[in-house]
Amino acid sequence: MDLSADLAAFFSDFGIAATVGGVSCVGLFDNGYAQALGFVAGTEPTLVVKAADVPDVEQGDEVVVVYGDFSVTNIEPDGTGLVLLRLQKL
Repeated sequence: MDLSADLAAFFSDFGIAATVGGVSCVGLFDNGYAQALGFVAGTEPTLVVKAADVPDVEQGDEVVVVYGDFSVTNIEPDGTGLVLLRLQKL
């Protein structure tokens, strides 16, 4: 079930321009609070994009958004046509 078309308005309202592995796209960036092992805290940047926009994304690809340059550390497709990219600041 591909929900990416249904979310087009959401991406246009809240998305930001991004470059993922040299491919231009629009994504939903988040740099929310994260905690590991109950005592190590920080932020965990992520970018949600339409899977069709970045079909060849790989770990280590560079992601450029207005908030800085990042590297893809994990790729998590959700089965609805979207993919969550976990990022690390370069």
